[in-house]
Amino acid sequence: MIVRDALAILVGTAVVVLPGMSLLLALGVRRPLWYAAVPTVASVGVAMVTAIVCAVIGLPYGVPALGVVTLALAAVGVWRLVRARAAAAEKPRVRFRLGMGEVLGLLLVLCGMGLGGAIWMAGIDTLSTISQEHDMIMHYVITSYIERTGHGAPWQLMPSDVLTGEAISFYPAGLHLLMSVASALTGSAAVGINAVTIAVLAFGWAVSVASLAFVAARRAGIGRGGAMIAGGIASIVASGLYRPVFSLIHEGGVLPNAATLVLAPGVIAALLTVPRKGWGPVVAIAFGCLGILAIHPSAMATVGVSLIAWWIGDAFTKGGLRRILGQLPRIAAAGGIAVVIGLPLLVQLFGVSGGAPNAPADSPPIPFADALGNSLGMVYWGFVMEHRAHPQLAAAIIALVGAAAVLYSRKGLGIFTAWLAWVVIEVAYWTSPGKGWESVITGLFYHSNLRIWSHISLFAPVLGAVGVVLIASRVALWLGNRAPVFRRRVRFAALGLSFVMGLVYLLWPAVNYARTDADYIANRYARPNFVRVGVDDGKAIAWLGDKIKPGERVLNSANDGSTFLYVDEGIPIVNISSLGNAKLPHTYRLLKGLNTYPSNPEIRKSLKDLNIRWVYVDTSAPLIGAATSPENWVDTNTFSFPKGFEHLDGLPGLEKVFTSGPVSIYEIDASVLNGTS
Repeated sequence: MIVRDALAILVGTAVVVLPGMSLLLALGVRRPLWYAAVPTVASVGVAMVTAIVCAVIGLPYGVPALGVVTLALAAVGVWRLVRARAAAAEKPRVRFRLGMGEVLGLLLVLCGMGLGGAIWMAGIDTLSTISQEHDMIMHYVITSYIERTGHGAPWQLMPSDVLTGEAISFYPAGLHLLMSVASALTGSAAVGINAVTIAVLAFGWAVSVASLAFVAARRAGIGRGGAMIAGGIASIVASGLYRPVFSLIHEGGVLPNAATLVLAPGVIAALLTVPRKGWGPVVAIAFGCLGILAIHPSAMATVGVSLIAWWIGDAFTKGGLRRILGQLPRIAAAGGIAVVIGLPLLVQLFGVSGGAPNAPADSPPIPFADALGNSLGMVYWGFVMEHRAHPQLAAAIIALVGAAAVLYSRKGLGIFTAWLAWVVIEVAYWTSPGKGWESVITGLFYHSNLRIWSHISLFAPVLGAVGVVLIASRVALWLGNRAPVFRRRVRFAALGLSFVMGLVYLLWPAVNYARTDADYIANRYARPNFVRVGVDDGKAIAWLGDKIKPGERVLNSANDGSTFLYVDEGIPIVNISSLGNAKLPHTYRLLKGLNTYPSNPEIRKSLKDLNIRWVYVDTSAPLIGAATSPENWVDTNTFSFPKGFEHLDGLPGLEKVFTSGPVSIYEIDASVLNGTS
């Protein structure tokens, strides 16, 4: 099991980074920072364009398509690299060397990656473990649909009818394009999704935040070695934070938004370092911007607001305004290219009516002092009550100390203003949820506090890490002025002290945070406090797998484990959304009135027209919110079990043919629907 999981994680990581790295290589990008900052979002961009081209020319998207594109890009990249080296053969060679700081920083980044991976494995136990959280229903189904059908273009996702591919409701499926490939390679949707999740939310998060910390440290006047150590410290601090990763996964299974948040620091780092010459990097960042937007559209606000806030601080530093003005045309060009190559995605995105700004705020207002304390303290939340409302004190302190150090140095103010902007937005949201000036921004995140609050954690680790290195440099300089033994080794003392402080944080608060974070993950995976997909579902799915005939559908409630009929066996189900879909009224009308079919001709007609021969019933489905449902068919604010599935025993033409625990399968006699018996 351990070997299988390790190999699957390697596969997931390869799927996540290789297409993007191949693109960077093909475009002639030579900056090592970019190979850390944007390979994942670039991979999603490559996968999105591949899926669009496949749909246009009539080929299925999947492992062969993405594999061919990746190999082609890698071949172009190797060819360009060989040519570049041949052209430079007659010039004096500049030997690339890793200094002490670079090596120590790289070690800390690896520690951060390992810490994140260890938390996830402790929380899920094995990669085959299924998340019980509500929003994960859709992620499993979409991933399986792409893998089974080869449909991955924006206008093909996501159909409410998995049998016909009709009634498309646009869903941002950029990450699912990679997860479907990983699922195909590992032979399991659960294993593939979990492998990509760890690759992105553990490894990708550590590297992304380290990339931004490197840029922030350089802007603060820190040398390359110190900047690398700052990146390593930031990755360790970030990996132990409750937000954004564990909050979004535990409190809602909001996987795509979690992915955009953890990858945003890397995109921002690339945007801040776009070179003034060469079109390769411009095209690369265009693919990166398309990729992060394809994962979740809120990335536009996350990156946009953060970048503007960073520029405000940068403008008050020496040469900052000139640097910003010099980069703006390049960033605008990248945006233009992203619009062109991502036009099919944008058409679908802007065609969605209603949307996030109309969502109600999910938190009540609280006093200003509490709002400020929650925001700065980065407190735990969620449904593990023994940890809820406890602050991550060490992380909060290191961020505040970092803020003070950056302000004192009067260099690299961009990271401070980016962090401060989201603190102000979060405090404003807490005090007037969805109503104040900040609602223009928070509306882009559904006025959802767990999404908004998470932004502070994108910049707090970076701010704290830069502060640690600045303080270590000051201490080393002070020692050099007072102790002759340090006088010639001030730089090494600063690097060593920074590294030791990073290790201390890793071995003390970070490890303690990791235990708590693992509890939150386990609460939805290995040791869930409710079960949506369980052992009984597995038995029912296996039983029905060889009995259903082509063209038949299963009537189900997507709030239980029935969606895995499609995920595991490809069996067509009626519902993939827990409350049904407004585009297909039969999806929720059958949930509401199935048990009236003996006297309801409309219900009988739907059962006949859809060729529904089976009904999947789980009486132990978990409770979810249902404040809004199509035609308000759920007449309460919560939902668990559809009323139409009650009292089915004894109805004419309906026979219970399978039972395991709370799960039952009923078979419908077609002659009853045809009126022949």
